[in-house]
Amino acid sequence: MELLLSAISKTMDYIIAINRENTTNKYNPNGDLIRMKKYMPYLKLLFTRGQKITIEAIPNGSIIDIGGGGEGVIAQIGQVNVTVIDKHQEEINEARSKAPTSKWVLADATSLEYDTGYFDNATAFFSGMYMSIETFNKVCKEVYRVLKNNGEFWIWDAKIVDNNGLFIIRLSITLPDRKKKIRTAYGSRIKTRSLSDIKHELKNANFQVEVQENNPKWFFLKAKKI
Repeated sequence: MELLLSAISKTMDYIIAINRENTTNKYNPNGDLIRMKKYMPYLKLLFTRGQKITIEAIPNGSIIDIGGGGEGVIAQIGQVNVTVIDKHQEEINEARSKAPTSKWVLADATSLEYDTGYFDNATAFFSGMYMSIETFNKVCKEVYRVLKNNGEFWIWDAKIVDNNGLFIIRLSITLPDRKKKIRTAYGSRIKTRSLSDIKHELKNANFQVEVQENNPKWFFLKAKKI
């Protein structure tokens, strides 16, 4: 999120600078447009309508949260019950202070160092959109392994259709206590991602999909280890 906000700020600085240079006949269209091109995708944030998500609850018991760094949404709700897995230390560093009692683990979710049946349940909050479908397949199988029998995997994720650049989704997230809202954005270069893609990979990993919520820009799934 900090990266996105920084890029927007820099883009606006460029626009202001170009306007100033135009008034003094010093504007170099080639150089300035090349520099601006790096930041133009982030301008989508200024014109993309935010999606409202209300999280009514998260699973009970011990939770392994896949890719939960950055905002740490699930960790902020579940606190001590949540073990967050993220392969980027900077994402962990950004989120840790928001849920200090959660466990923060730098690891690859395709190869987890936990015993079979270790966790009660699992979550992934807009982290699948950063994974290739092959990687997501491996993550599903590994999550299945570390869950207890009848454990559930709850997934919130974005719909991505024919993306040729940087896909961005803005979110306004209401937490279960209704007292706090998180406003954030996620960006990915994945070309396509759909509800059916995720359901297919869950079924390949032997999960049974039990609940699905299909929204215009995002979806929610509950799947059970059977």
